[in-house]
Amino acid sequence: MSEENSGARHSKKSNPGAASCKSSGVDTDKGLGMDAGITRRDFVNATLAASGGLLLGSASPAELLARQSGSAMPDDDWTGYGGVGDYANSNGNTLPVMMAGHQIRDGRFASLPAEMVETGEIYDCVIVGGGISGLAAALIFSRLAGEGKTCLMLDNHPIFGGEAKRNEFVVDGQKVVAHQGSAFYPIPYPHSFIARFYESIGLKQPKLEYQEWAGPEPEIRLSRTPYLSGGKTSAFYFGAKFGHAEGLWLTDPWGKKLEGAPIPAEVRAELLRYNAGAVKVSDPKMRPPEYGGDEVSRWLDQITLQEYLMKKYEIRRETVREYLADEGSGYGLGADALSGYTAYAAEMLHPLDITDETGDQMFPGGNAGFARLITKTIIPQAIAGDSSVDAVCRGAVNFDALDRPGSRARMRLGATVVSVKHEGDPGKSDFVDLVYTREGKVCRVKARSVVMAGGSWTTRHIVRDLPADRRAAYRQFYRSPCLMANVAVRDWRFLYKMGLTGCQWFEGFGSYFQIRKQALCGVESQRFGPDSPTVLTLKVLYPYPGMSTEGQGNRGRGEMLATPFREYERKIREQLTMMFAAHGFEARRDIAGIILNRWGHAYLSPAPGFFFGKDGQPAPGEVLRAAPFGRIAFANTDLSGVMDHRYSIIEANRAVGQLLDQVVT
Repeated sequence: MSEENSGARHSKKSNPGAASCKSSGVDTDKGLGMDAGITRRDFVNATLAASGGLLLGSASPAELLARQSGSAMPDDDWTGYGGVGDYANSNGNTLPVMMAGHQIRDGRFASLPAEMVETGEIYDCVIVGGGISGLAAALIFSRLAGEGKTCLMLDNHPIFGGEAKRNEFVVDGQKVVAHQGSAFYPIPYPHSFIARFYESIGLKQPKLEYQEWAGPEPEIRLSRTPYLSGGKTSAFYFGAKFGHAEGLWLTDPWGKKLEGAPIPAEVRAELLRYNAGAVKVSDPKMRPPEYGGDEVSRWLDQITLQEYLMKKYEIRRETVREYLADEGSGYGLGADALSGYTAYAAEMLHPLDITDETGDQMFPGGNAGFARLITKTIIPQAIAGDSSVDAVCRGAVNFDALDRPGSRARMRLGATVVSVKHEGDPGKSDFVDLVYTREGKVCRVKARSVVMAGGSWTTRHIVRDLPADRRAAYRQFYRSPCLMANVAVRDWRFLYKMGLTGCQWFEGFGSYFQIRKQALCGVESQRFGPDSPTVLTLKVLYPYPGMSTEGQGNRGRGEMLATPFREYERKIREQLTMMFAAHGFEARRDIAGIILNRWGHAYLSPAPGFFFGKDGQPAPGEVLRAAPFGRIAFANTDLSGVMDHRYSIIEANRAVGQLLDQVVT
């Protein structure tokens, strides 16, 4: 996601096709609990559920809904329930956010209206985008620019954070929290730039404390992240696709060397080679690169990840596509659409390894914790309470404090920037005009410098005087969608009885989930066990092997945007019922809430040549990083080619440094 962590080694394949649960004996809406009084917006426009074929066109979600209801602004049953708390109105790309983005894409503001609200404001720096990159840019500018310098952040969502947001449910009186997108963080080396940045925002101890085991029953080992941890408490599920309509579970599949898995012997041998990490050591290209830009990494960037995996592990294309999509899903697509260098790009920051359980840490709501810590540091009144990590994670956001006149640093939410352009010649101009829409009005503000910290898919449209070389660079940025479905359940005893904390499957909706204990900052209970409420996070990607990188992203977006909330809800209930009904799970009783987070451009999906260039041309990220364009510098994690919040911060630091060195006086 635009601020998603380096996930190539964690994320799993998803097939968004519907699952059948008839083998479980539950095949009706009532049996699935579709009429149950859970925390999710009830679907009013019932006819939309049957219109999937119609919806796969190019219309926006608002147009699709209006087509069914006959009104211009129907009830928003596409976004669905958003939970409680500060993030209740900002679950993924909500309908208003999507509508505003599609207006930019469709050229609605190619000609600006004659009548605009002139705010009369002039800032030393305006930052477009309120994700982690934009927040970091604002903090770094405020610290380094000097006394009296001002900055304004403009973000189109109802709350800051980009994809580093959280969902909050109340389940039987207890609040439970999950991430919307950007999830974990590895512990950094203590003297690195990232470690010093963490400390500067109040995270002085990156290693967090976690919940203890609850209850008298034997403890089962739990992960600290929502990604599969493997081992004896993990399992593969095989269903009708593998000849087992009744379902077949294989626990500890790698420990058992896949014995009992209903797959061909040749596939089993290939997967075991992959899991063992077997390589052709005689071929130097099969060794990991020593640093980004060395001979191995440049070779990898000229081939697809699929080609690399086939060579490295001596496996067939079909095996890669069917079973090893986790190698590419940290970039949103399957291995056939990605640069081979994505196998290693996320590791180039070399996080500190922690050997006790895992080096991966995680706030209860994912990297929303970082977004909150940075915001609290920039605007101390923005979040209630003191500046401790626990208080910042728990405190309510004071939205009135974000945009107070006279403050050196301000944040304006719900502001969709539609035009950024220098006044006159970019090389000689003293100001940049920024036009944004907010609450039905079109407004203009001036800046002496600008950081474009939003994603590539918006920046290339709204910087109106962007020169040809930067436009050509941005055309090489491909983004793919992701649906993060958070399903609150009243307990996970059905899994405990199976001896499981996580599982993976290869057909139907989603592909995996992992039960996790949570860090103590921001959670209500310090203990966690099988009878505790929790959230199952299902990540859904949309790979279409054989299509181009761009084509897969476009088709996936069309599918995700065209699918009504109610249809996704049914798929979730069917999938969990199919797998777990025989083990005590009852969707109607056990599901307490469902929140969908639709991210239309969640992942940068680097095609071959993205990292180090091709055909004698420079890499697109390097073109945009090299220097500001006039008074505009470019940030966001996608410039690095890795969806990682640390790169969001690093790119922000570079962009602000360029402006302070070359532009702001």
